[in-house]
Amino acid sequence: MDIKDVLTDYAKARGVGILRPGASLDAIADVLGPPADADYFPNPKKSWPRTFAYGDVRLEVCRCRRVRYVALSTWTETVDVPTGQPGETRTVVPTTTFADLKEILASAGTDWTLREFPMLRSQFTVIVGEYPVDVQFTFHVPDPDTPDLATLHNAISADLGHICPADA
Repeated sequence: MDIKDVLTDYAKARGVGILRPGASLDAIADVLGPPADADYFPNPKKSWPRTFAYGDVRLEVCRCRRVRYVALSTWTETVDVPTGQPGETRTVVPTTTFADLKEILASAGTDWTLREFPMLRSQFTVIVGEYPVDVQFTFHVPDPDTPDLATLHNAISADLGHICPADA
């Protein structure tokens, strides 16, 4: 497994292995073991939504224990991704350029669209899928004149259409 495999999985299945929007946290824990608590901010009451992690893959989970977001930051030197075995991760080098991602998406037969921000030339996003479930690959652009050399900053898949029955 390398970063190309991880990004192909994101493009085709909207997640990393069984970590994908809509999945049940309980079903995931049955396969991968219990997740690590990854709430960014102090949450003494453990209110929902909550953030959990398997290696460096973060999950935002709603009150009904369904995954809403699957996020992987790729701006670090290495990332740990779950292998599919309980408690086991594999370290991969996440460095990916826009040119690399275009090749990965073409090999996967996946359509994509580009979202640019006119006022923010240091960033753009490649979107795979359609609302309500999509994946956003966000790139850091050091030089707007060479976008193919932009580096992947993160990949986030989301189910924006989920309405938690526990909140109704």
